[in-house]
Amino acid sequence: MAAKSVNPYSSCYQMLFISAQMLRESVSMSAAVDAVRRAFSKVSAGQIEQPTRLVMEGGTALAMLARDRESGSTALKAVTIRPQNRAAGRPAVQALVILFDGASGTPEAVIDGTSLTALRTGAASGVATDLLSPTNARVMAMIGAGGQSADQIRAVCSVRPIVEVRITSLSTTSARRLAERLGPELPHVRFLPVSSNREAVSEADVICTATASTGPLFEASDLRPMVHVNAVGAYTPAMCELPAELLRDARVVAIDEMEAAMAEAGDLLQAMSRGYLEVERLIELGTLLASPPPAAGGWTVFKSVGIAAQDLEVAELAVREVRKSGHAADDSFEIGQS
Repeated sequence: MAAKSVNPYSSCYQMLFISAQMLRESVSMSAAVDAVRRAFSKVSAGQIEQPTRLVMEGGTALAMLARDRESGSTALKAVTIRPQNRAAGRPAVQALVILFDGASGTPEAVIDGTSLTALRTGAASGVATDLLSPTNARVMAMIGAGGQSADQIRAVCSVRPIVEVRITSLSTTSARRLAERLGPELPHVRFLPVSSNREAVSEADVICTATASTGPLFEASDLRPMVHVNAVGAYTPAMCELPAELLRDARVVAIDEMEAAMAEAGDLLQAMSRGYLEVERLIELGTLLASPPPAAGGWTVFKSVGIAAQDLEVAELAVREVRKSGHAADDSFEIGQS
């Protein structure tokens, strides 16, 4: 976007517009994983201030805010969720992120939040997978083939030597299209659309779920003795992707942040109400990063509802990388006050 002319006597500043394409060109998945790792560490250290997200219209409109207590840098994200958009070829989750400079309070950038959300959600699973999954994990299961799924796969493949990804979805067409889309990008991986969730998870070392399900997607008995699960889809108390038995028997149940999980993680809340899980067993991923659990067998789970700190760290990274790349002059606009 070309810069607009402004009054030379105005007090003006340059604000970036970072499109989805520019974000992807500027921020690699490995860099996003590192940024989200920092976000989790800062959250558990108390460095990030972030209220529980504002939810309106029964979960179809959301607002999220995070502020770094040290730098003052602040990110605000507005989100709409419309599952019916998929039928029209439009994203179900759409968002914008505004990043504000900490020192001046000046808006630094407006960022395509739909792509940023998928990137940082995938990166969160990458952090958890790197910390908790078997180091020799080779088979991944992806349940769901919507807008979040590609980055779940990219993230897991960036931290583990995955050679096969089994994809299952309510729509066999969407599962096949996801496989076809990622095949050229990850040529060392075999993508295998399968017809059932059980077939997908039965041989998996790492499982990712990204659906709008209101009931468990598989049985705990379907799983191998040693497997790591990232569940990122259920984000309201009424939603659920995981069987309660998995949460009961898991060696580790990690979460983004305690307050957010207790407000929104339906999988956990429903398991607790049935006596399958105690709140004392939940541990923030940032705490685990500071004191990693010993390598051992069994099941591990990362239940994510998404937190604003992730948006803040990835937004800051995106602005740094875009400015460094030289795109800033062509893809920015000036805002002035006469």
